[in-house]
Amino acid sequence: MSPWLAVIYSFLFGLLHGVLPDEHTWPITFSYAIGGGSGREGLKAGLFFSAAFTVQRALLSEVAYLALAPFLLSPTVNGIVYVVVGVAMTVAGAIVLRKNIYPHLHLIGHHHNEKQRMRNSLAVLARHHKEPEKKPTGPPPVRWTIIHGFIAGFGFGGFSLYVNTIAAPAMRNPWLGFVPGLVFGLGTMIMLVVIGYLFGASMRWTKLLNEQEIKRIGSHTGGRTLFFGGMLFAVFGVVTLFGWARKLPIDAGYLLVGMFMVIVAVPAFVYTWKEVVAERVKK
Repeated sequence: MSPWLAVIYSFLFGLLHGVLPDEHTWPITFSYAIGGGSGREGLKAGLFFSAAFTVQRALLSEVAYLALAPFLLSPTVNGIVYVVVGVAMTVAGAIVLRKNIYPHLHLIGHHHNEKQRMRNSLAVLARHHKEPEKKPTGPPPVRWTIIHGFIAGFGFGGFSLYVNTIAAPAMRNPWLGFVPGLVFGLGTMIMLVVIGYLFGASMRWTKLLNEQEIKRIGSHTGGRTLFFGGMLFAVFGVVTLFGWARKLPIDAGYLLVGMFMVIVAVPAFVYTWKEVVAERVKK
């Protein structure tokens, strides 16, 4: 394969990699884009994540040119990536949820003493007079996606197999070994920016909720998908390390992203939506 053709295919595969529900891109992008609650924040989530992903892919493409691809493409490395990404997602989700939930926990006010109850009620009224609406402390910071993107880039699938075993060696020059990984990452970036924007903007398409309710749904959904999705990733990492993933009837990556959307992302969104609506009804 000629160097030019290898680069063109790498870019096209990058576009395809970004639009397909890949386990190394969609779950993280979805969590942060939804958490931002707007198209702009979703766009930033896709951009930051894929920028770090692109840098990492360019570095690995260069390393692959130097004949280390067999080591990098081993199932063990992929399993370790799942575990590390899962832990990073869970920690990020825990931080987000704690920041959003802790301020709303009332450790006093449940005593049966009437004077104490009245004192607590007055304190609550005074606080609500200053802050008429509960404001979430904020969505998952999109800058965190830079860390996730760099870590996730160490995972490999069919597209990466092409970039690191066919395209990179076709460069015929060690100074150009990084190019296939770079254009692959750029193709992924273009699609993830679009997808991130759509994920984030979807929170604004409903007219049933006000600004604060949208932000709360976004931040809590993002935190929950990161927290529980990270656990799912870690479990899949262990499954991959022990070689059990090879016995699955379908590709483990697509199974992982499917499970993430079905048992983590969608339920988290529905649960949070109902939670916010129920609080509105109580008011």
